[in-house]
Amino acid sequence: MENPQNPGLEFLQDINLKLSINVGSTEKLLVEILALKEGDVIELDKSVEEYVTVTLNDAPFAIGEIVIANEKYGVRIVDLAG
Repeated sequence: MENPQNPGLEFLQDINLKLSINVGSTEKLLVEILALKEGDVIELDKSVEEYVTVTLNDAPFAIGEIVIANEKYGVRIVDLAG
């Protein structure tokens, strides 16, 4: 059955793509990393309110915001990269 939104592209539907969400980063000294233990919190360089970057095969794809859905984290797409 042909997809009305993407006519003629059915053969591409089974291709695996790497979708990643960058929620932040930080830098630590090796001694700090070795001292980490269960329950420690690692602070990132982004606040909770900031948008996150969604990448597709390591290329910017969209901007989103972190949400909780069915007790799991998710990302709501706010804007597609263009």
